[in-house]
Amino acid sequence: MLFTVVIEGRLTSTPETGTTSAGRDFTQFTLIHRDRYRDHTGRWVDAKAMFFDVLCWGELATRVRNLSRGDLVIVEAGQLMPYLNDSDLPTLKLGARNVSVSMRFTDAHAGPPVRQRHGDVVTTPDGEQYAADVYPDIATDRELVHHAR
Repeated sequence: MLFTVVIEGRLTSTPETGTTSAGRDFTQFTLIHRDRYRDHTGRWVDAKAMFFDVLCWGELATRVRNLSRGDLVIVEAGQLMPYLNDSDLPTLKLGARNVSVSMRFTDAHAGPPVRQRHGDVVTTPDGEQYAADVYPDIATDRELVHHAR
């Protein structure tokens, strides 16, 4: 039977790499996905965040090592793995088949994010502006940060 799930989200930290005792390379990272919707007043509202632990093997593991915290990626996974989490936040563990950089809101890029400064302003794709230090998960997107003058 075929099972596929596709999820878009941002890396919450730099991917961690390792090697199994059998010598097989792996890379893992956590992805946060948060839907947005308009409420009855027309304002954008963030839904409850969902976290996905993503595990990559072999050559894919080697390629995703260059991703950084805040990169927006699309993960195609074919395996859900049982996972117990200590927090009350919902988390799933996914075995990735493919990972790609999302270009829905910006040009493709991967690498270290631009460091934010106090007073930087973030403009979301919807045109709303927030202080960068209030929303660090958004502020890691280089295209959204506008430096205060």
